[in-house]
Amino acid sequence: RKRKKTNKDQHIAAHYPSLFLASDMAEATDFRVETAISADVPAWVTVCGQLAPLISILVFLAPIPTMQQIKREKTVGGKPLLPYSSMIANCLICVVYGFLKSEPKIMAPNSIGLLLGTYYFTAFRRHVSMDAANLPGTASQHWNGLVIFITFILLVATTLTKDLAVEFMGKLGILICMIMFASPLSTMKVVIETKSADSIPLPFTIACVINCVLWSVVGVLDMNDFNIYFPNLAGLAAGSAQLVLKGLYGNRKSRQLPV
Repeated sequence: RKRKKTNKDQHIAAHYPSLFLASDMAEATDFRVETAISADVPAWVTVCGQLAPLISILVFLAPIPTMQQIKREKTVGGKPLLPYSSMIANCLICVVYGFLKSEPKIMAPNSIGLLLGTYYFTAFRRHVSMDAANLPGTASQHWNGLVIFITFILLVATTLTKDLAVEFMGKLGILICMIMFASPLSTMKVVIETKSADSIPLPFTIACVINCVLWSVVGVLDMNDFNIYFPNLAGLAAGSAQLVLKGLYGNRKSRQLPV
């Protein structure tokens, strides 16, 4: 939007018209560039960009049916704990990243995800055997790892310069995000051996696939941002593999593996 000229501006323009001519030309050029950029982005890509944050919240809500099943059956079965511990780690990074960049749209949904991830983690630990070692690892190892991780993130955020902290959080976020998307594949060997995909949470996997599709489209065709499209393309591949296993084996009763 062009700035309205004051009386002082009009006086200067009368004596130095070339100054305001150059300024007006620059503003017009900027407007044309912004319009051209907007025109280059297809409408369906813009829609994907608007839907992606909403679907991210659905991803955080997706494990609720799985938690209800765990509470109803009083057991976690062969389900892994890693999706929920990695959700806590990923959301914490995003909340800190959003805070450092003063981006409420990043902080708000991931704050919800952080609270939900904490709830899922707590509910899972309440119904898992303390000597279970296929989560992967044990529940105690996940808890200790989260405590160390949270302490480390807070130290990084408070000791590094703002620019370094933002850069570090961005790269670490890619790593944790990929772990979160691929974590149900940690049970792939068991799924194939037992001929049962009951350990792969279907609602969470479907929500992740849709979320990855949207963010991959936005990251490649709109933002052209490696930090956006790379982890989501990886998550899309992992989620697709999980859906294939779910389609092949379903929730049939697993065969007992030899000890």
